[in-house]
Amino acid sequence: MIITKKMFHPELVAIHEKATDFSGLVDFVSQKLSQLNFIQDSYPKAIKEREKEYPTGLETPTFAVAIPHTDPTHIKEPFIYIVKLKQAVSFGQMGTTEEFIQAKYAFFLGFDKGEDQLQLLQTLMAMFTNSEVMSALESETNEAKILEIVTNFFE
Repeated sequence: MIITKKMFHPELVAIHEKATDFSGLVDFVSQKLSQLNFIQDSYPKAIKEREKEYPTGLETPTFAVAIPHTDPTHIKEPFIYIVKLKQAVSFGQMGTTEEFIQAKYAFFLGFDKGEDQLQLLQTLMAMFTNSEVMSALESETNEAKILEIVTNFFE
C-alpha cells in the first residue's frame, strides 16, 4: 500500500513516559515533528484547537486509542507518528464533546492531501478492530517492533 511507504517513518515511533495530558503530548510530538521538518509552526496550536471541536478518542475492543490530526495546511510532509503511552492520556471521545476516554496509543496523522485521509482512516479502523494486532501492540515494548506490527497490517 502506498500509504505505508509515504507516511510511516522509523523515527516517528515513540514509547512516551512523560505526558500526562493531551497538551503535553502534543508539545512532545510537535517538537520531534518540527525537528524533522514534517510540520509548519502552526501545527501545535491547530491540532489542540481541532481536538477541542472534533475529539479523536476511540474505544476499541482491546483498548482506547486516539487519532489526532489537523488540516493539510499545517503539514509539510505526510506522516503517521505512533506514540505508545506509558500513562494513559485523556482524549475526548469521537462524536462527542463531553465524554472522555483514556488512550494507551495515539496515532498522530499528518495529511498533505485530503484524498489519502479516507483510505488511511479506513485501514486504521480495521486495525483497531483486529484483536490480534491490538493485543500485540498493547504488549509490545520495542519501537521498531511496534512499527513492524502496524506496517505489516497496512501491507
